[in-house]
This record gives sequence, structure tokens and C-alpha cells, in this order.
Amino acid sequence: MENFKYETHLHTCEGSACGVTAGADYILPFVEAGYAGIFVTDHFFGGNTAADRSLSWKERVEQYCRGYENALAQAEKINRERGTAGTEQEFKVFFGIEQTFNGDDYLIYGLDKEWLLNHPEIEAARHKEWFEAVNSVNGLMIQAHPFRLRGYMNAIHVHPREVHGVEIYNAGNKPDENELAALYAKQYDFPVTSGSDIHNVNKLTEGEGLPMGGMIFEQPVTSVYDYADFIKAKKGQFINK
Repeated sequence: MENFKYETHLHTCEGSACGVTAGADYILPFVEAGYAGIFVTDHFFGGNTAADRSLSWKERVEQYCRGYENALAQAEKINRERGTAGTEQEFKVFFGIEQTFNGDDYLIYGLDKEWLLNHPEIEAARHKEWFEAVNSVNGLMIQAHPFRLRGYMNAIHVHPREVHGVEIYNAGNKPDENELAALYAKQYDFPVTSGSDIHNVNKLTEGEGLPMGGMIFEQPVTSVYDYADFIKAKKGQFINK
């Protein structure tokens, strides 16, 4: 049976201040690495966003979404060239968000650009309000790398309420941080995910960069909502390097 592999946690230089690689430049390397698609999850305005905070809400959202849109356009071009457009082998690019609350990060799937443009109040919203918004569209909210501790962080916060699942493998984490995340997810019987948290495509293409993370399913993901449903139903396998 054919497997479909997806990168679930990816940052572009257009949307994330810490991003190195442009959205379009991820596509061919991920195609060649055997992935069926990627989720672009740039840092939103609560975190290390690349969006200019002096701009209007509309202008900031437009800037924030640019990495995703450039990646999508490049994927469509490559699909046409490869003859995979409209087929099961079409390489997919999906929109996601990484939002930060007091140092803890969440991967959000289901709130798209149009939704963001229509809801400027979300910038000041707290965790519970984001969760309610995600639920209103049948999306998915995953706590990313919950046990990561770095010098720029004052504390670790876990959030066993208002969350759909936990990222238990993150390629940027230390092994013990991933192990703690897996134990935490098991304790609460959470659905789990894996992602590379990639900021630089060279991590994928050089040395021992493959595989870095992601989820594998027995059927293709055709929308963000497919992905949300699969994860909530605990379908798929997580990649751990």
C-alpha cells in the first residue's frame, strides 16, 4: 500500500523572522525527498514573526502569508511540469500557523488567510479563544515541542486543556525533550504528531537530514481538515529520525 508523507511544521523566511529558506525553495527538495506535501506554519504575531508590526492588520496578514503563497505557487508549477496536477501524486502545500502564548507554542490548522483578515481581534485573544476559533471551523490545535527549554524561555508550560494533541517528535528538540513530550501525551491519551520544525532547507538535503520529521498516512491528505480529522482519529505514523 502506498504511503503519503507530510511535513507538518515548517518556517519560511517570508513569514518567520528566524526562517532562512524562502517558501518556493522548499518544494523541489521535499518532492525529491518523497514527501507528498508540506504545511507552512510560520510564526504568527504572538511570536517571532517576520511581519512588520508597524503595518495595518491587512498588510501584516498579507505579508505573513507570503511564504505559504509562494510555496503554493511553486508547487503548482512543479505539479504541472511533472504531470501530477489533479492526481493523487500531486504535491500539496497547506496553510498553518504557529502562535505563541507566554513562551509556549501551538500549531494551528484550519484558520486560513481569509479568516485572519476578517478577525483582527484574534491578535489579542488568549489561548482558550484561539482554541474556540479553531473548533468553530473543525480545525486542529497541537502544542508544539512542549518540553523545549532554551535561554530565551523563562519556563515550560504544558496545557492539557483546550488542545487537541501534542507534537511528540520535533527535529529541533533534544532527545529527552521529545521523550518527555511522548510521556505527557501518553498520560493524557492525546493524539500525537511529528514535524521537523525546519527553517533551512539545507537541513533536509545535506548530511543526515532525512528523514527529519512528519506524518505518514495510508491515504492522501487533500485538505487541512482531512489532516485534522486524521490526527484526531489517531491515524497515521509519526516519523522520528
